[in-house]
Amino acid sequence: MYTVEEIKEKIGSGQWTRADVDTIIADLKASSKLTSHVGEIYYSSYGVFAYSFRDRVYPMLEICQEAKLLLGPSMEKALIYLALMRLYFCLGFLPKVVEYGLKYAESGYTLRDCLKSVYNTIAATFTDCGLYKEADIYLEKMLDISRLDPCGPEVDFWNSDYMNEFVYYDSKVYVKLGMGDVKGAEQALEGIGRLLACDDISEEGKNFFRLQRECTDLYLRMHKTKDIAAIAEEFNEYMRRMESGELKVDCLNFCIYNFGELLQVMAKVERWEDIIRIGNFIKDAPNFSGSICPVYKVMCQAARRSEKEEIRSQVHKYERMYLEALEKEKENYDELLRLLAKEELRLVNLKDTMKKDPLTGCLNRAAFEKSSRRFVSEHKKGCLAFLDLDYLKEINDSYGHEGGDSYLVCFAENMKQALRLDGALYRYAGDEFLILASAREEEIKRRLHFIVEENPIKFHINGDERNIGFSYGIVAFEEKNGNVAELVKEADRRMYLCKKRNHESILKEAKTK
Repeated sequence: MYTVEEIKEKIGSGQWTRADVDTIIADLKASSKLTSHVGEIYYSSYGVFAYSFRDRVYPMLEICQEAKLLLGPSMEKALIYLALMRLYFCLGFLPKVVEYGLKYAESGYTLRDCLKSVYNTIAATFTDCGLYKEADIYLEKMLDISRLDPCGPEVDFWNSDYMNEFVYYDSKVYVKLGMGDVKGAEQALEGIGRLLACDDISEEGKNFFRLQRECTDLYLRMHKTKDIAAIAEEFNEYMRRMESGELKVDCLNFCIYNFGELLQVMAKVERWEDIIRIGNFIKDAPNFSGSICPVYKVMCQAARRSEKEEIRSQVHKYERMYLEALEKEKENYDELLRLLAKEELRLVNLKDTMKKDPLTGCLNRAAFEKSSRRFVSEHKKGCLAFLDLDYLKEINDSYGHEGGDSYLVCFAENMKQALRLDGALYRYAGDEFLILASAREEEIKRRLHFIVEENPIKFHINGDERNIGFSYGIVAFEEKNGNVAELVKEADRRMYLCKKRNHESILKEAKTK
């Protein structure tokens, strides 16, 4: 398996491939200790997210979900939340993006840069949903990190507060436009201008800001101007520069939805050939995220309306691309539903597992404390029995703890079968068991007496056979008015009286002999 450093090096150097992801997925699935590889899971998931390897999202999600269930509250579990947020963002499944983003933010194990990313991602998610006020709240939370906890001078540009502030202002333009606040969008764009005037930012950083600001400014003016022909021409020129490589966009990620809107402006002024050219560039470029369907839809319109025969002849091709993209999104949606169903089943199975004692298969003390009040309230005439096994220490001393474990398992399995419980058998502590029964006290006492005195449970080990004896105390629910704590306390007291009588009887028999 690749080490964390090898994964980070491949991602950072641009050598990260789908084959690398496949290798790591296979190694992780073969691992018997998934929780020992949280770093590999986290950085591999980040690589899938950063490189938009959507076809590798589902197996990584499965691994993350399994690791999440195995981990308790910890830094490692927080990183899994972060990985899940990014993977669901790749799929565009926005409810899960918000869910896991907030789980990370509230985990108590956040890292400064990661928390900035989380708040930015949640803001982008709310923006895509049209929840602009909510997006605005999380943009403010993102900037608050820089305001309240400025990063040190050793932090590189891409993780600096300048970058955080740029993302804030740039995102604010789109959020304010969504809220119908053009003035607020203009003020946000002015904020980017102030950053460009800052002497502490390198020329490389400023070029990055200028490139994104140019696109954002164009989008803002699209909402302001009535001269859509001018906007169409400017967008066309911007895309020609991007296609030529003049605009370096290796580290940028554009939202297809916004470019789809600009293509619709071009459609209004019938720039059909340009739409086809730009659409073909967008569908093949690695710098765009989101559904390609809006672009294909405009391309179909352009192919049908173009006066050029060579473009009109491609109508069926673009219609097929559009339908295949829609079908692919439907497949992705169906796969996502299956994945969510698996996640839900895992949670159900985990809850069932957490209720049971792993050795005996009985319900455990936590399950008793959770369900006993309800059981007592629903069965007014029932009873509670407290059982304590005899000779477990002797078995451990003679046959080792494996022998003691077998002794407990033998008792639990046979007790459940012998009683045919209409209640439940719980392992309360080491060799102590509780029974909640809907039957009356007299009936449970009769059954337990029969098991102890007339048909004892046989335990076989290393060729030896011995009876499994136990002492018990039983209390009717009505004796303590259904108070579970008092029922347990009284049944425990009666069990000790029973144990004392048993010991006295054994001593009397020994003296007689």
